[in-house]
Parts: sequence; C-alpha cells; structure tokens
Amino acid sequence: MRACDAGTPAGRISMAVSALLRSGGSLLAVMAALGSANASAQQAAGQANAQAAEQAPSTADEGPAPAGADVVTDQPGIVITGSRVRGAAPVGSTVTLLGREDIVQSGQVTIDRAIKELPQVFDLGVSENSRGQSGGSGNIVYGNSINLRGIGPNATLIIVDGHRVVNNGRSTDPSILPTLGVERVEIVADGASAIYGSDAVAGVVNLIPRRNLDGVEAFARAGVSDDGAYHEYSFGAAAGIKFSRGQAMIAYEHVERTNLNGDDRSFFRSNQTASGGRDYSVTRCAPGTIRAGGISYAIPAGGVTQAGAAGLVPGTSNRCDDLQGQDLVPAQSYDSVNGTFTFEVTDWLTLFADGFYSRREFERNPAYGNATLNVPQTNAFFVRPPGFTGTSYSLDYNFRNDAPRNFNFGHGESWQVTPGVRIKLPHEWQFEALVGHGKTDDDAVQLTGVGNAALNAALASSDPATAFDPYGLGRTRPETLARIFNQISYSPTVGHFTGYEARLNGSLFHLPGGDVRAAFGYEGQEFTIDLGRAVGNPGTPVVFRTFDRRVDSGYAELLVPIFGQENETAGFRRLEINAAVRYDRYSDVGDTTNPKIGVSWSPFEGMTLRGSYGTSFRAPTLPQIYGNSNQLFVQNYQNPAGGAPIVGVAQSGGNLDLRPETAETWSIGADFEPVDRLRLSLTYFNVDYRNQVIALLSDLAVLTRLSQFDGTGLILQGTPAGQRVAQLIADGLPVAGALPGGSPLNVNVFVDGRSQNLGSSVTKGIDFQANYSLPTASAGTFRVNVSGTYLTGFETGQTPTAPIIDQLNQIFQPLRFKARASLGWEKGPFTAMIRATHLNGYKNTAITPNERVKSYTPVDLNLSWQVGDDAKPMTFGIEVRNLFDTKPPYVNLAPSVNGSGGYDATTTDPIGRLFAASVRKTF
Repeated sequence: MRACDAGTPAGRISMAVSALLRSGGSLLAVMAALGSANASAQQAAGQANAQAAEQAPSTADEGPAPAGADVVTDQPGIVITGSRVRGAAPVGSTVTLLGREDIVQSGQVTIDRAIKELPQVFDLGVSENSRGQSGGSGNIVYGNSINLRGIGPNATLIIVDGHRVVNNGRSTDPSILPTLGVERVEIVADGASAIYGSDAVAGVVNLIPRRNLDGVEAFARAGVSDDGAYHEYSFGAAAGIKFSRGQAMIAYEHVERTNLNGDDRSFFRSNQTASGGRDYSVTRCAPGTIRAGGISYAIPAGGVTQAGAAGLVPGTSNRCDDLQGQDLVPAQSYDSVNGTFTFEVTDWLTLFADGFYSRREFERNPAYGNATLNVPQTNAFFVRPPGFTGTSYSLDYNFRNDAPRNFNFGHGESWQVTPGVRIKLPHEWQFEALVGHGKTDDDAVQLTGVGNAALNAALASSDPATAFDPYGLGRTRPETLARIFNQISYSPTVGHFTGYEARLNGSLFHLPGGDVRAAFGYEGQEFTIDLGRAVGNPGTPVVFRTFDRRVDSGYAELLVPIFGQENETAGFRRLEINAAVRYDRYSDVGDTTNPKIGVSWSPFEGMTLRGSYGTSFRAPTLPQIYGNSNQLFVQNYQNPAGGAPIVGVAQSGGNLDLRPETAETWSIGADFEPVDRLRLSLTYFNVDYRNQVIALLSDLAVLTRLSQFDGTGLILQGTPAGQRVAQLIADGLPVAGALPGGSPLNVNVFVDGRSQNLGSSVTKGIDFQANYSLPTASAGTFRVNVSGTYLTGFETGQTPTAPIIDQLNQIFQPLRFKARASLGWEKGPFTAMIRATHLNGYKNTAITPNERVKSYTPVDLNLSWQVGDDAKPMTFGIEVRNLFDTKPPYVNLAPSVNGSGGYDATTTDPIGRLFAASVRKTF
C-alpha cells in the first residue's frame, strides 16, 4: 500500500499514529502524538479561518443543491460529508445533496434508485438488472449499490450518518434505510480515503437519517407500467418528536416491486434481424435438433419415434430464443425501519443513537434450462436417422416441457445499532465516541438444478421406466425427472460487524483569517463473515467457512483559513487550506497511509475556486479473497463472430494473493454566482486507479476482448479448455448447469472467473451544474436545474502487461456524457416538474464490425396538489415516468443471463412508461 514521505508533515503524523497503533498505544496517546505533530502540519498548510458552512437539503424543484453550495441546518456543530472538521464544508471538494423533497419528487420507491438518477452515477456492476460487469458475479441476492463515475461498484463507500455500517462483505445497498427515514443524501465524488479509509476511491455517499421530524408523516403510492406487465407499491409512516433537550424518530416502509419478464419485452429476443441485427437463435429447443454424423435433423413439432425416423429431413434444425422466460428485473419486496435519538443530558453531555433493520426478499425466474445432450443407442427411446451407423449422437435440447425453471429466490437481511456520546470540552473542543454493532444474513437458493450424472444415466438407460426421452413425446417418468432435476444450491452469507470511533474536534488557535481547526480520531473495525455453500443432492449440508478481519485506523485533519472575514482584501475574500492524513492497518492485507490536501479560494463575493489532491485505496473484500463459492458454471458467451452464443465453463473461487487497489485523485473547480438566484458549478477530475480487482466470472462478453488477456492463462479455448475443466471436476469442484454432451471434454471455452489484480484505469472528466430560480408576481415561481458529467477520457489496461487502451463511450464502459435537466413550477398549492435524463450514444464493441448505439432521453412528469393546512398538509401526486414511452435503443447483442440482449441493461430501463399515484399526509 501507499505511504507518505516521512519528511513531510503528513508523513510525521502518519508515523506517529502508525507507531502507536502497532504498539497498542492508548487513544489519548494517539491524540497527544497527533497534537504535537500538528505544528509541522500548520507550517506547511498556512494559517487562516475556516468558514462554518452549514448544509441544508435542497428543494425538489431546484433539484440537487449545486456542488460546493453552502448548507444550512438547525443541527449545531454538524460534520459535513468529506471533512471531519466540525462545521466546515470539505475544502477543495464538492458536495452534492439530495434533500427530502428531491427524494419524494424523484418518484423512486427506494433510496438507491433516487441516487442513481444523478449524472455521476453509472449502473455498472452491482445491480439487480445487470450483473455482467466486475463485481456483478458476487451479487447473488440481486442488491443494488452506487457506482460513482463508473470506476467500480466497490470503489464508492456508503455510510450512514458519517459512520460505517454492516454489509454482506461484497457491497452496501443504500435501501437498507426507508426513504421516509432519510433527511438527505450527501455525495462527495472525490477520493476520500484520507477521511474515511478503504473503498472511498471514487467518493462517498452519506445517508443522513432524519432528526428534525416533529409529528407524523405517512404516505402510500402505487404504480403500473403502460402494458400492465410491471407493478410497484409502497407505503410507510414516520413519527418524530422534538423536545427542549433532544429528539426521537422512527420510520417504517414497505415496498413491493413485481418482476418484469423478458417475454413481455419484444426487444429481448435472440432473432434480431427485424431490428437490423443478427440472428442469435439457438438450436437447443423443444423439440430439439439431432446432430448425427455431421448432419442435423429437426425433430418435428409432434415429436418423433423410430417408426417416423424416415421423416427426418437432413440439413434442417429447430431454432428458438435462448433464455426463454428469463426475468429482466426480479421481484423484490422491502421492509425497512430506522430510528434516531438525541438527548442532552447536561449542557456538556449528549447521548445519541441511530439504528436500522432491513429485510429484502427477491424472486427471479431464470430461463428454462437447455443443453446439448449425448444420446447413446442404448437409450430406450433412441431414434436412428436414416443412414446413420454410429453408436451415439448429440441432440440440442430445451427442458421447458420436462421441468420447471430453476427458480431463484432468497433474501438480504441486516440490522445495526450505533449509540454514541458527545462531550463538550473547554475552549470549544468536542469529544465524540460511538460503537456500532450489526449483523447481515443473506441467502440465495435454487432447488431444481440439473444433475449431470443422473441425466447421463437416464440418457443411457434402456429401460423406459428410467430412461430420459429427448424426442418431444414426454415419455420420461416423473420419478426419473425428479432424480435429474433435484440439484440444490444454497449460498448463505452471515456477517457480524462492530465498529468503534473516537474523535476530538475543535479550534487550536485564532489567526486573522479565523480559527485554525483540527480533527483527530481513531476507528476500529471488527468484521467476521461466514460464507456458506451447499451444492448437490437434496440433503447436502451447508458448509460454512469463517473469516475475520480487524482494521485499526488513525487520522488527523487540519483546516487553516489564510484569509477570512476579518482580514479579507482585494483578490482574497477567503482562502482556506485543508490537510488530512489517515493510517489504516489491516489484519490480513497490510497497512496504508493516505494523505489529502484541499484549497478553496474566493477572490471576490460570488466566486470560489478550489482544488484537491489525495491518494486512496480499497482493500479486497473477504469474499474476493476467499471466494463466494468454489465451483464451475456452464454459461453462454457472446460470440464475437456473430450467431448463436458459445457455451463455456467459468470457474469461481478465491484468490489468496489479492493485493489492495490504490489510486491517486485530483480535481480543480469553480463555483460562481454571477447574478441573483443563478448558481453555476464546474469541476474537472482525474482518477488514476491501479491494481484493480477484476473478476471475469460474470463477464459474458469477454470473448469479444480476447486479445486483451493474452498471456494470462485466464481464458482457454479448444482442447486445453476441456482438459482444464476435466481436471477441476476431478479435483472435486461441482458443476452448475448441464455440460455440453454431458462431458467436460466437450467444453471449448474455459474462463478463470476468480478475482485478480489485473486492471488499471485513468478516468478524467468534468462535472457541471446550474441552478436558476425565477419568481413572478402572478405566474408563480419557476426553477431550472441542469447537471451533468462529461468524461474526457477513460483509459484502461485489462492486465498488467496489456496495452493501455481507450474504452470511453463503449458498451459496458462509462459513457462520455450523462446529464439531467428539470423545469419546476410552483404556484399556491400546485407544483409541477418535468425532468429529462440524457445518455449519449456510444459504440457497441461486442460485435464486429462495431456499431453505434443511439442516445437515450426519457422524460418524467410530476404533478402535485396540496390541500389543508400548510403546516400539516395532505398532498396528492401523479407521476408519469418515461412520459413518451421512449424505448431502449437497439443494441446488437445476444440475450445474457446477467442482463442485456437487444438492449443495454446498464444504460436503459426496460420497464417503459409507468403511471403512479400517491398521497402523503403530515399530522
């Protein structure tokens, strides 16, 4: 991991913290060491006054507050995301806010979906609808996470009220909190490991629970897609009380979202010639196709027996859709509750707490199983085509008439309670300590998988009572089918988390520019994860593997105001410098030191220039190191030459040699208010990311980038692929899915899907935002918001030896331009908002020659009417999402089990136009 230069102030602070942590030094000793090291840091940083910026949620019709905007709150001494210094906005970095009204007006039923509307967020990786990118293979319970700038789903840290929370060892789903229980969401899209530690490479998302509610708020909402194929329902209530010395709040929410099946969307088809694409149809159909002696024979619709063998037509084949009946979006139900509590015991002692409980259940219809069977002449129903003299042949087949789909269901459950204490110390210093403890319990289940040994035995059986009939006449006995389709799969994960935090915060001394303020802290994390697996025959016990991780961290942050209100002069209305450093020691992957420095300069009122530089890191997750499971998966891969997908086998498992990822991040920007009610923000950023952990298990388009993995041995083709699979099976690895021809030696593609330190990337771009409000005397108030991200570069190296290539604006990679614009209107009890989200067109590199994919710009409409008392109103709402029923642009891509196919699930929404109505009441 990275280390600071020992000769720098940050380095001296880091060495002091590191030495004390290694020796088991006390918290007070750490604080003392940090305080003595501060003098060097002050000389390097300069002197000044930090402006206390307090953040407030933006209004819905204004859209998210502009990055870097001042924030107002009634919570004294608030710590804003991106800085540990109390009452100070992050220096050099920007903060984007989603307030309560933003969340309500988004029309989204869960927090993750509201956040994903931001232009900085890309739906690449850990997502319920698309699991084809790195990190997706571990998303076995179909959760959602946040991927800032498309850098990676594990490179964005998600926290609650400034502290870490329990997760399943893979990712954190923001929807552990109900929308009613969230006051606002603060997003810092900048490297923040010097402040928060691991995972904050691309930035941090802080979910701020409600502490201001005084009364009761309840709502109900229902929505349905234009064609009725998809429904969503939600309802909930929150109750809060504020009293002279504190507050208490509790919120509950229930959300139901039905599945959306691929059969209900015309674009999810294998034969795409009507759209100008290719025919990706397969011959594994029901009825199937016999392949004997190099000649194919389509089995007739009514089936075939030996008596009708003369009717088989040489050179024919049955063709059908692959992945028949697969869900594009799984059914999900959420029950979530969270609460907050604050009590001032005395003027100097405050107790506080927050907590949550969440249970999410999912159900997903996979496609009907299909396979290429090896049928020997001993089969009781064997049909010999005319002229064929061999002893066996292959038969392409779909099991849809023999067995149900291998239904996938499960849950994600988590809870955490985090109490703490805040103590006011002399000279306006403050001490804060908290302990968080939580647990997560996830499981994914399938009960009717194919048993390869039982299938091969039934295909070889000469007894009609035990033989499998692949000829379309349904003669297989139920008891035989029960023996074949009985393979279970359980994948439970149980995680326990305990986090400790202790912080000192206050002013060191006063300068003409203001108070020099500092924050020092210690954090400890204890994480235990039980990775369970049961694969095989019914009754196979679940075997757990238990792993532990301990993290000890110390940090220091210094805010120095060079110019401020007391000494401002021409060209220097305000100048602030912020320096932070953090040391983290992991029990299993080593230690790291990461600094960050930020500068904010306001030459005159209405203009702020800023910049930041820092290093970040991400420790590999325990499931990445030790493996979610160790087995083989039979999968269909995108054929780079076109035509039907290629059947291959991928290996899952752990990698004990994984190293942490590292990054250097820097940004410069400006915030400008040229006239009243107009605010503009512009930020240029650069993220240089190294040793990225890449797993090819879920990347079903990897064969289209085969040359990038030359020399790694991760992808084998032809005879070596079959030999490798046979060796792994002999070593005891179970197989999920039917092997082609029933034998590993028939496998022509093998992919090592285990996590590897392969990748590097450099991401560069510009964030922009503009807000303008126009009040009128008679027509009401109009508000305009425009925000977006324009990437100027995204260069990657897929392996340490591969060339660095430009992958910007290519399929399954970050897009060049993503923007959102809204126009809001408010007059009396009526409000209206129309909002458009734009994603630019890009290049489909998964086929040759490459093709252009058109842009996508859905438009949403929200209308509301408020009745009753302004203080406790009832609000009726009507929403139309995707007002003009904009279809996903066509993408020439075969259907995939991990999303996409005829459309791109990472950029577009397959649901289409959706109507919703809601009612919200405050008591």
